[in-house]
Amino acid sequence: MTAVTLTRVRGVIRARLDQPELRNAVTPQLLDTLHAAVDSAEADPDCRVLVLSARGDDFCAGTDLSDGVPVTVPDAEAEELPYWRLLDRLTRTPVVTVALVDGRATAGGVGLAAACDLVVAGPRARFRLTEALVGLVPAMALPFVARRTGEQRAFAATLLAEDLDAAAAVDAGLADTAAEDAEGALRRVLVGLSRVDRDTAGALKAYRTRLFPRDGRLGRDAGRAFLDRLTDPAVHRLIAERAA
Repeated sequence: MTAVTLTRVRGVIRARLDQPELRNAVTPQLLDTLHAAVDSAEADPDCRVLVLSARGDDFCAGTDLSDGVPVTVPDAEAEELPYWRLLDRLTRTPVVTVALVDGRATAGGVGLAAACDLVVAGPRARFRLTEALVGLVPAMALPFVARRTGEQRAFAATLLAEDLDAAAAVDAGLADTAAEDAEGALRRVLVGLSRVDRDTAGALKAYRTRLFPRDGRLGRDAGRAFLDRLTDPAVHRLIAERAA
């Protein structure tokens, strides 16, 4: 089964995370197919918006640790990890990116939503950074969360593993709008975006990146910080206890 299903309608490409049996967890296949979705959006001159949504009760559950820590993990000295590259790309692509969250966004799933230009939260939406509960640091997601919420709000939400519903997510800055009719809210957002051409949106995003630059080494440092914790035996025990 494919990890992501793509549909195209009038200048909008929709990438639906389509593995609810895996809670739409972050896997290499998911990352590859989402990168391919961005490729498709960028290659289509008529595409203005890329929408990320999901089937099932979970928008995205973050890295799949249900079977414990992977036997092999990437080299901590390697270049930026694929998850970071995807989040960074969502912020930089000239196509406007919109996350429609109508389910649980957990751990890295919060980062996936936060990296999008706009976030629409439906009635089932929940946002929760749970990494600290198993001894991990959401090092790659946190910069994208913090650019929305501010540094202290992101830190507190991580340290306390706060469980935010749609309204609380809007209050925190994690979501831009919340609605009982998530699809209706998305349609209104798309109508608004239809008034801005792709080149203008791309120029605005490029200027935002220039106005609020990130340290060029941050992606690699974030991956190292995440992997340092992931390879700690104490973290392995915490993950195993929560999976039991």
